[in-house]
Amino acid sequence: MELTLDQALQKGVEAHKAGKVQEADRYYTAILKANPNHPDANHNMGVLAVDVGKVQEALPFFKAGLEGNPSIAQYWLSYIDALIKLERIADAKAVLDQAKSNGIKGDGFDKLEQQLAAKGKDQEPTQKQVQTLIDLYSQGQHQETINQASQLLGQFPNSINLYNIMGAANQSLGNLEEAIEAYSKALSIQPDYAEAHYNMGNTLQEQGKLDKAIE
Repeated sequence: MELTLDQALQKGVEAHKAGKVQEADRYYTAILKANPNHPDANHNMGVLAVDVGKVQEALPFFKAGLEGNPSIAQYWLSYIDALIKLERIADAKAVLDQAKSNGIKGDGFDKLEQQLAAKGKDQEPTQKQVQTLIDLYSQGQHQETINQASQLLGQFPNSINLYNIMGAANQSLGNLEEAIEAYSKALSIQPDYAEAHYNMGNTLQEQGKLDKAIE
């Protein structure tokens, strides 16, 4: 008997829940052969891939599921969670922001936001490394501060401290556009980072953009 797509999906979900990975895979694959954009089948294939440790391979399925139906919160959660597992923190944050702008919310998103904030903290240089930069800055060695901060960013690409220090050093050298770019990057990683907001305001004031500075 020929199954409808809904029936095939139901069978796939049942097999999936029972831990019959290959059987579930067969049903989901059959659905995607008939309809490559099927949101549920794409999402569930992604979940299957994550279950067997193939997180990278799961991403195109999660993306396709979201494109098929962006109103399902679980699709967003699965995609963001996979990005976090792959340590793609900036991408995970961007997708979380996208979900919010689509009006998607809930406890799961709050937990992922906390997880991302904690991950961001892991991506900071040591206190000693930061102090070295602060000392250079205090001694007026602003270009050297920028050079060393840039090198550390290769190791810690999501460090709000490094971007903030680079912003301050550029600001001291009069490189106001570069300073604003650095503060913007810090705020894209942590939107509630008060020090970067304050420094950004001062830089915009120096540029004469008073309305933006007030904001």
